[in-house]
Amino acid sequence: MGTHTLDERSREVLKSLIQDHIATGAPVGSESLSQRLARSLSSATIRNILADLERKGYLSQPHTSAGRVPTDEGYRFYVDGLMDPTRLKPNDAAAIRSGLRARDASTNEVMENASHILSYLSKNVAFVLASDIARVAFRRIDLVKLPHPRILVVMVSQSGLVTNKVIEVEEDMTPEDLKACENYLNQNFAGTSLEAIRLKILELMRQEKALYDTLLKNVVRVGERAFSPDARGGSVYLDGTAHILDQPEFEDVARMRRLFQTFEEKGRLVQILNACISGPGLRVIIGHENPEPGMHDLALVAVSPADGDGGWALGVMGSMRMEYPRVVALVDQVARELSQALTEMRA
Repeated sequence: MGTHTLDERSREVLKSLIQDHIATGAPVGSESLSQRLARSLSSATIRNILADLERKGYLSQPHTSAGRVPTDEGYRFYVDGLMDPTRLKPNDAAAIRSGLRARDASTNEVMENASHILSYLSKNVAFVLASDIARVAFRRIDLVKLPHPRILVVMVSQSGLVTNKVIEVEEDMTPEDLKACENYLNQNFAGTSLEAIRLKILELMRQEKALYDTLLKNVVRVGERAFSPDARGGSVYLDGTAHILDQPEFEDVARMRRLFQTFEEKGRLVQILNACISGPGLRVIIGHENPEPGMHDLALVAVSPADGDGGWALGVMGSMRMEYPRVVALVDQVARELSQALTEMRA
């Protein structure tokens, strides 16, 4: 499957059937296709084309007397070569722009707004994924003295995400000590990921100079705690899970329970989404293409920034019969506006 070439008639029939099924959720028969198609094709001719598309793996027939529905492979062919690109309505584009340019909103609030807007406009489950902070490049690190032995470490990523961590050090470091340490970290490690910073700190610990240089000793003391592996993970802003309840294909209670359990286990969901979004750009993942068996009934449209500012990705999850052209346009537009909003916030 997936290597077949289809003639123009077969492509037209497949496209029409998928559009009809997306709109109704019901199996599509030759009679309704005959009425829908612009060109004049008899029901018998359409039945032959449908049978051929089924043999090639693009369609399946739930019941012998019923019409046909697209398979994962059928949707993939549609997304890759049949669907017509669509432009968002001006009011949708305006709603996205205004929703992500809220005054005085924090980075986390902007990301939460993005997931809400995307869910509302797509009528599907939307997510914004803040990546594993250990792999995110940082723009600035601030050190704030708290009552001994605690120090507040504030890490600001290139995309504007702010992560706070309280560490403890045995030595009572003065505000001046912390400022010198902070300056060293920012001058030497700006634009570096936490993971890379930690490796450099470990390397610094092995250097004899660090035993005698007070500044380097402080850098090592703070760094080995601030950039330890427990600063790993990631977070996800999820919105619109109730939209799944509106889809007739999710009426199976056991299947619904498994799906909602996946949504509720945020740590596991972050891992699944990270596995799906392996690189920059927009991706459409359909059914069994998803590495998570519990999500084989879903389609996912997701995007990660191509400019490397990293730290986030966003997308939509829903029924495989989602309106792909509109959802792709929505995901792309929200990603553009979110990227612009984050850029302005860190300017």
